[in-house]
Amino acid sequence: MPVKVTGVSFDGAHSYNDWGLKLKSVSIGVPKAKTVYVSVNGMNGSLDLTEAQNGGVVYEMRTLKFTFDARDCSYIRWTGLISRIARAIEGKERRIILDVDSGYYYTGRCHIDTKKTNEELAEISIECTCDPYKLDVTSSNEPWKWDTFSFIDGVIRNTSDIDINSLTSWKEIILDGYPYNDTLKIISNASMKVKYRNGTYDIYAGENIMYDIELYEGENKLYFQGKGKITIVHRGGML
Repeated sequence: MPVKVTGVSFDGAHSYNDWGLKLKSVSIGVPKAKTVYVSVNGMNGSLDLTEAQNGGVVYEMRTLKFTFDARDCSYIRWTGLISRIARAIEGKERRIILDVDSGYYYTGRCHIDTKKTNEELAEISIECTCDPYKLDVTSSNEPWKWDTFSFIDGVIRNTSDIDINSLTSWKEIILDGYPYNDTLKIISNASMKVKYRNGTYDIYAGENIMYDIELYEGENKLYFQGKGKITIVHRGGML
């Protein structure tokens, strides 16, 4: 059985399995918060409005950088290898998954840099400008992937084909929210209502994008009224 070599995938193209690159170093930048300070006359320091408008901290983009060694790489082979990699990722937005953190993916635009000083070795760097949050590779309506599931901080979410039979009462569904949550989608085969916190919203047959429902980290309780079957599509992530 071949030895698995740790690497990075870019939309499924693996740095070692497809390109023969040996991972040398990894840099995962932590995104900076978008801070807002206002100077107020007569006040010591400044007024911090960083979390005033968005209900929380929002972040800048983050940078991921991977440095690889290409071994047994002659000058002729090197030029062809660079062309193959560039054709796959240069300047393109890709879903980036680290083998050592395979339960999550980053989304970012990639740039290649390379240098070579002898006949045998070459160094190839891939720098990616990414969205601030890494997202779960599996949304709540998809089957769990045991090979990527984290038994340390992973949460099993199963929200497919939920039967709702509550014409006069409300059926409670609990969602575990992430630090960051994508906009919730609810797919229904019938018209219903959903209640969340202080709001009640109509659900129609088909796909409903629930812009008014903002999930929070931790337990979120949704209440459904009606008769039919729903699937909740929920994906989130963390820094």
